[in-house]
Amino acid sequence: MTVLTGYTDETVSARYRRLIIALLGVAAFAYGAIFALYGTFVLMQLLAPFAVIAALSVWLLPDTGRAPVRMLDRLLLLFLAVVICWPNYLALALPGMPWITMIRLVAVPLAIVMLMCLSTSEHFRAEMKAVLAAAPPIWKLLVAFAVIAFVSVGVSRDMGASFSKFIVAQLYWTLIFFAACYALSKPGRATAFVYVLWIGFIVVALIAVQEWRHKIIPWAGHVPNFLKVEDELLQKLLTSAGRKATGIYRLKSVFTTALGLAEYCALSTPFLIHMAVTARRMGLRVAAVGSIVLAFWVISRTDSRLGAVGFFLSFLLYLLAWGAMRWRNRPDSIAGPVIVLTYPAIFCAFMTASFFVRRLRVMMWGGGAQQASSDARKGQIAKGVPQVLSHPWGYGIGQGSDTLNYRNLAGVPSIDTYYLSVALEYGIIGFLVYYGMFITAVVIGGRNALDAKSDETRLLVPLVISLLIFLIIKSVFSQESNHPVAFAMLGAIVALTYRVRLEQSPYAAISRAVRALPARAAPAE
Repeated sequence: MTVLTGYTDETVSARYRRLIIALLGVAAFAYGAIFALYGTFVLMQLLAPFAVIAALSVWLLPDTGRAPVRMLDRLLLLFLAVVICWPNYLALALPGMPWITMIRLVAVPLAIVMLMCLSTSEHFRAEMKAVLAAAPPIWKLLVAFAVIAFVSVGVSRDMGASFSKFIVAQLYWTLIFFAACYALSKPGRATAFVYVLWIGFIVVALIAVQEWRHKIIPWAGHVPNFLKVEDELLQKLLTSAGRKATGIYRLKSVFTTALGLAEYCALSTPFLIHMAVTARRMGLRVAAVGSIVLAFWVISRTDSRLGAVGFFLSFLLYLLAWGAMRWRNRPDSIAGPVIVLTYPAIFCAFMTASFFVRRLRVMMWGGGAQQASSDARKGQIAKGVPQVLSHPWGYGIGQGSDTLNYRNLAGVPSIDTYYLSVALEYGIIGFLVYYGMFITAVVIGGRNALDAKSDETRLLVPLVISLLIFLIIKSVFSQESNHPVAFAMLGAIVALTYRVRLEQSPYAAISRAVRALPARAAPAE
């Protein structure tokens, strides 16, 4: 039988059918044996080939021009709400299965929808390209950091754990950044993002109020069986805890530590201040002021210096930003120049007060009760810097704490400063790329905030301040519970920078001029 070029005879496929079936049988046996020997410890690695096949299948979908962008917006906001409001240590614990957390239940569909948008809509790809072009250094540094993180898996002493951490980082950080870049570039979406942060803060704070009343997490003893996770961390979290030196109970709310709660309150404060200053309705302003008071109360009950520093710094930085924008947009007003020119004196006066006013000094810089934490950080830096210099390419993602091997009073390996953690895990180049990405975003966002014309693009001001506070807090706090929110803010800066560029275009200027013209009178009949 004649066979056309490029086609094969059916007998050829039948000839190798048994070989293919045999190879599939060997692969199935190997998968079963590995799972039987190692259980859920290697489940992520075993599922990786299937995840790649699924991603390729989605990527090869035909271009229909109907990208599910609404679903992308909703899943992004839902993901952020889950990150903020749900305790991540409470997960579905099915027999023989890994933890199925709420974050994963939202992040995986979000990743699938993002791939569908990219593969099925040329218009979506063009819009995404235009948004990213507004601030190319930020996304290029992010991609470079992702590449460095992937390479670090190869130098890790525990490649399986590092690979799992790499996958999680791409879902919770990289994916969220790109999804935020597109979704928040649409009118009204950045405002919705701020409301999610605000409502999330209120939920977290109300849980903290209930926790303070009973000196224990509200769901202690009331966790359903299908959510119970037999883990030492969970047992510690469900019991009351306080600072040993003072005996003060430290609020945690939905976070695993009081520091995580304080960090989120500090990151939310710039947005609360912005709403209190710029909201057009008096009810929103009053609610924002009340939220600021609540944020101060929660931070004070966490007994956290980093939260207090972030809270007060939010006011100082917002005052400077407001004065600079006032001076630029209203040159006839004297308020802007006065604030900007006297700001060094204002800042120095506040810093002086922070050292001489006892209550303020204890809140921001600590006292004898916090000396142990300060000494621990100094010891970690003294031990960690030589390790970084001797291994400048890093020890692998997720291996910072084990590499440092600094144990706290409970004998548990810990690392307090995220600066040291990044340097240990990703190396010196990874450290420069990671923090260079955030510093670049702050510079670009601050520069474009001065040119913002609309209420929504002026959200660049609290975004920049919040990222600055994030960078400062990371010098004394290494947990990553709020990282998805920080990467969403990073994407929001890119999205709003794109919106500012649109406002500055000649077409936008013409459109605003036309809308400003008086309505033309209707002709008489």
